[in-house]
Amino acid sequence: MSFIENILLFDTEYTKVRVGDKHDGGYVVLDEISQKCHKLFSYGVETNSSFENEFVEKYDCDAHLFDHTVEQAAEINPRFSFDKEGLSHITTEDCDTLENHMIKYGCHRHKLNMTLKMDIEWCEWDVFDQMPDEVLTDFDQILCEFHLIPVKYKDSHSPYFTAFHQSVYDKVNDLLFEKYLKVLDRIQQHYYAFHVHVNNSIPCNTVNYESIPPLVELSFVKKTLVKEPKYSSGHFPVEGLDYPNKTDRPDIVDIVWNP
Repeated sequence: MSFIENILLFDTEYTKVRVGDKHDGGYVVLDEISQKCHKLFSYGVETNSSFENEFVEKYDCDAHLFDHTVEQAAEINPRFSFDKEGLSHITTEDCDTLENHMIKYGCHRHKLNMTLKMDIEWCEWDVFDQMPDEVLTDFDQILCEFHLIPVKYKDSHSPYFTAFHQSVYDKVNDLLFEKYLKVLDRIQQHYYAFHVHVNNSIPCNTVNYESIPPLVELSFVKKTLVKEPKYSSGHFPVEGLDYPNKTDRPDIVDIVWNP
């Protein structure tokens, strides 16, 4: 089975809506599930908090925003809290764990209706890999941009060393994508992926003869909240829900999900 075929997309009984900008910064959520949300935890907000702003207004909830690379959220909203702190699988000078952030805001193991949104530049793999099950399963929805980054051989050597280096790079990519798949499988044990969009900021890479988009936005819903899951037969991107992240180029449309 190919790497892409391991990411299974499902249709549910709920209504999908887009929240946030109609370019980079918007995400697709389930409306009925979001209406019950009490808390949004959002990581990697950078200079665009259009999703968070629209989400709290639309669904009358509070949002805890985190980013150690900016001084404040791009938009001011009384329902926001902002921490100049990043997310990691361990506590560092600039970052802390999701569990500790939830404890800080009194949300850990309180069975609240919560949504998690994450765009943390490849750190998501260690975060999800090391996250305790009781934290991973605390959310109704998870929205995340996954960075499926391979290593590429670009040096110039003799034919022998070119083949040797390429062989090493191939083995490193095998290890990387084994980890990516392990993390995605772990999430899919507890959640259904109900929407996918490929960020068109950079082109696809060929890994093991398969075209892999390096930036993939996935929306998940907790399995226990879905009564009628069905394998999605739709085509992605979806008109009216998806828009190119970079408006100067078309969306990436040639990745086949649930073939």
